[in-house]
Amino acid sequence: MLKIKRREELDLGYEIFIAAISILSVFNMVITYFPGVDPDAANVVYIINAVLTVLFIYDFVLRLATAPSRSNYFFRNYGWADLLACVPAFRIFRLFRIYKAYRLIHKYGVAYIKTYLSNNRAASALYILVLMVILIIEVGSFMVLQQERADPAANITTAGDAIWWAYVTITTVGYGDQFPVTGGGRMVGIMVMTTGVAVFATFAGLISSKLLSSPAKEEEKPEEAAEGDAVALARAELKQLISERERIETEIAGRLDKLDKLLAQAPPGNPGEEAA
Repeated sequence: MLKIKRREELDLGYEIFIAAISILSVFNMVITYFPGVDPDAANVVYIINAVLTVLFIYDFVLRLATAPSRSNYFFRNYGWADLLACVPAFRIFRLFRIYKAYRLIHKYGVAYIKTYLSNNRAASALYILVLMVILIIEVGSFMVLQQERADPAANITTAGDAIWWAYVTITTVGYGDQFPVTGGGRMVGIMVMTTGVAVFATFAGLISSKLLSSPAKEEEKPEEAAEGDAVALARAELKQLISERERIETEIAGRLDKLDKLLAQAPPGNPGEEAA
């Protein structure tokens, strides 16, 4: 029988990925209300949001299955907000995911997160690539429809056409059935092609490094990664303590200096009064 490992927090790279798509989802909710947005371009945002909703449902099920206490996760750790955030009408609750990401950054610190992502480049790269593909498809499709909508000769006229064109372009397949005809649309095409080649080249390199890595090294990686994470966390905490100590020392020195100035400005005491 499959055993599910229960843990309070998921992989840090995954948490950052979920926070990033939460921000994208909230931004998508706002962008459709901008004046002058083409209705077909707005449909691109709705389609991308549907994909993000599937990811949020998967995230909620994963957190519920791996939580040490499901009731604690659901009621005290905003699990109910994660569930409501899966419903398109309640996308505003995805702000709670951004808040949880803020708590995570506050807990570990930016220095530790940078070190973690550097030490776990392979796992982090996968999340970054997925996020980049989503962003390129959404931005490319949205912008090309905005540029092509005024030209009667345009063949990219719907959200489906734009998303198909963007995906075919970033994969470098290039069927040629859909293509921009305006100058602005071609500029968008250049952007999509350039970023798409970079993303898929990085993805190919990631797969190659995984296939060529020796099994012995792969077995050592979890222990080494855990050791490196502990050292990085200790260093980040030490750096924070040193910074706090320097702040306190500076504050004490400032107050002592202020006290010395007040004592120097005070009038001298009357010896007669002291004797009395």
